[in-house]
Amino acid sequence: MAFRFRRTMKIAPGVRLNLTKTGVSARVGPRGAGVTVGTSGTTVSAGIPGSGLHVSEKITRRAKQTKVQTAAYELHDAGTKLGFFGWVGVATVTSLIVWGVLALLG
Repeated sequence: MAFRFRRTMKIAPGVRLNLTKTGVSARVGPRGAGVTVGTSGTTVSAGIPGSGLHVSEKITRRAKQTKVQTAAYELHDAGTKLGFFGWVGVATVTSLIVWGVLALLG
């Protein structure tokens, strides 16, 4: 029998930190859409909550050799690989981040 370990912590509204025995990842986005960045790469996902319909696409993978990449480079690279639903998810997450920052600022 295999044991699995996973712990999810809510950092802020729409931001979660996932801890597993193999690594750490962060998820940003509302229920039904989001971007997950972790040790195995970056994934964009979108779905309709409660319907069972969900699409997910890995947009970057962990490099075999350790490289330092900036977030801007990863986003530029990801932009060429997203389909329609990926862009809907990115647009949703982006608008929610902007809305959240504006709400925090007053």
